[in-house]
Amino acid sequence: MRLIKLKLASFRNLKNLELTPGDKFNVFYGNNGQGKTNLLESIYLLATMKSFKQAKNSELITFGSEFALVKGAVERDRVRREISLLLEKQGKKAKIDDKLATRVDDFFGNLNVVLFTPEEIAMVRGGPELRRRYLDRAVFTCDIGYLTAYHAYVKILKQRNALLKSGEAFGLDTWTEQLAQAAVQVVERRSAWIGEIEKLLQRFYSEISGNDETVQIEYRQHAVDQKNWEKDPRQALLDALKAHEAEERRRCTTVVGPHRDDLHFGLNGRAARHFASQGQQRSYVLALKMAEIEYIARCFEAPPVLLLDDMTSELDRERNENLMEFLKKRQMQVFITTTALDNVALGATDQVSAFRISAGKITN
Repeated sequence: MRLIKLKLASFRNLKNLELTPGDKFNVFYGNNGQGKTNLLESIYLLATMKSFKQAKNSELITFGSEFALVKGAVERDRVRREISLLLEKQGKKAKIDDKLATRVDDFFGNLNVVLFTPEEIAMVRGGPELRRRYLDRAVFTCDIGYLTAYHAYVKILKQRNALLKSGEAFGLDTWTEQLAQAAVQVVERRSAWIGEIEKLLQRFYSEISGNDETVQIEYRQHAVDQKNWEKDPRQALLDALKAHEAEERRRCTTVVGPHRDDLHFGLNGRAARHFASQGQQRSYVLALKMAEIEYIARCFEAPPVLLLDDMTSELDRERNENLMEFLKKRQMQVFITTTALDNVALGATDQVSAFRISAGKITN
């Protein structure tokens, strides 16, 4: 799987850009604020229809323009497809080979990406919302149905919260029942992904650290009894919601459900956020990304495209070299942003295509 061509029009500060990337490492370098991350964001949009910066459509369109266009040619199993996204302030229109994509299944899977940003290094010590955001992105990549399940849950959650804020009791039980049913779908899909990724995580962490430390990853539900969950997930959620009914009415919001759950990162049986050094935390997230890449490659029998946004600022030389050696061994396309070419530990290789970005343009 690879991106053959990319064309952007009025996308952020990339007003008119055309790119023919190389098959292996593509390095975009230049000062901060020139558009390097925006370029990665456009590729991520082509794969997921979402911005990894949580940006609204209006923020993606160049100031003064009515719309933005993101268009790419991708190749998978020697089959070439044209993907395009028309971004307007009121929504997006997706096309595959010039035909409107009306179903999610038509669009997703044509281009699979894994994103690695400085934010994800911080998620070990950061708040649970960072870990949930990462988890949702990772699960969706191999489980297209997850997006439908997640959106269904969020829609019900908003309706239930609106009712709680209104102070009306009528109809709340109906929304609670629907919320529990939708929540089970989200939690089970998240848990299934963790079950697949855990052994790969341990393997890659051992390779990076070079010692016998063990790592764990665990899905933790907020306020839900795990023994009851194993017997009857839906009823366990209903019981937890019932137990927190008074708190919900006081706070006017739903306090139990996937939107409050968390990922536990463990190191030698202890919480990594409290007991891991900065180096161990970086190794943990690096191993997690390697595991994610490996799992996607197994799911689709083709490696994903990797987007590395300024990771040289977060990884020390040794971990940078570990990552690059891992990538060199795989037939996958990589897009890297950095302030200087010397920051990328690739050494002398003909597999690197370098592009200087300045003021939203490729200048070499």
